[in-house]
Amino acid sequence: MKISTEIIVVLGAMAFFYLRIAILRGKKKRYYREYALKRRKVNGRSKGSALPTPEKGTPPFGVSSWFLVALSILLMIVGMIMYNDFNIFGAQLFEGTSQIRQFADFWYIAVALGVVLLSFCFNIQKPIED
Repeated sequence: MKISTEIIVVLGAMAFFYLRIAILRGKKKRYYREYALKRRKVNGRSKGSALPTPEKGTPPFGVSSWFLVALSILLMIVGMIMYNDFNIFGAQLFEGTSQIRQFADFWYIAVALGVVLLSFCFNIQKPIED
């Protein structure tokens, strides 16, 4: 596989996705740290009570819109079908020289847009204040 502009665009979109997730993790840790300091200062307590722990098995991230998640996954799948010249498991989707087959060269745009859109579908839960 040769490195081309298309691959670099997709890798950049994936790097943006992981950077966004890392930023969300850092923001969540900062919220919990600030919340712990607030609880420590309440009513003159020196140590403060323990932070409420989330239920076991609770995911660290929430989904803001399941519709956007489905749309982003669909965009990525369409981009991969375009990359394979509209072949799915050996079956050609469009026979002959269709106008749609011209767009096969722009597969990377659909994949990158799907990845970037997916990165904005996640959010974090702020700690609940008593």
